[in-house]
Amino acid sequence: MDYRDWYCVQVAAGCEKKARASLLARKDELNDVFIKEVEVPEASKLVVNKAGKRRVSRNKLLPGYIIVQVRKDRVENVDGTFSEVFPAYTQEIINGTFRVLGFANMDKKLPLPMRAKEVKNIFDRVDDTHLEVKTNVELTYEEGDIVDVMVGPFAGYKAEVISLQGDKVLGQLDMFGRVVPAEFTKDQLYKNK
Repeated sequence: MDYRDWYCVQVAAGCEKKARASLLARKDELNDVFIKEVEVPEASKLVVNKAGKRRVSRNKLLPGYIIVQVRKDRVENVDGTFSEVFPAYTQEIINGTFRVLGFANMDKKLPLPMRAKEVKNIFDRVDDTHLEVKTNVELTYEEGDIVDVMVGPFAGYKAEVISLQGDKVLGQLDMFGRVVPAEFTKDQLYKNK
């Protein structure tokens, strides 16, 4: 992934996805070739509620902002050399988009790009935790596996898988110094990788 030429754009609070959609629609409508990508960086986290249900919570990494990758325009100078500048037409398109308040970092009315290290840090924090929920449901348990009990009267304990019978998992827990046999469904257990 190219971490260069990303710009931070301030948008109306809570309207990050709507502003992204509006900007992409406006880009297509006005045939802008300089806007490459528009992102609303989000990180996801696996959350287990009191009932033991697993779900993914998605949080915006930059609330109130979107990031836009813009290709620079190559302009010929008076002396015959070329320089790359932020396209003025693209700046007007971005600033004129509904719900967009303006660029976060400006220098003499020209937007300044984010540092590549900052952009890389943002995209490194965007992860695939939402895939963990799907893959965990599909996991197969084997005899001897140590699993976490997420739901039911034994929630919070660790269990050892003794045998499998269809969709049922027979396991044993160590409670108060005794080994207690128990039967679970696969969705009651969580297998750490």
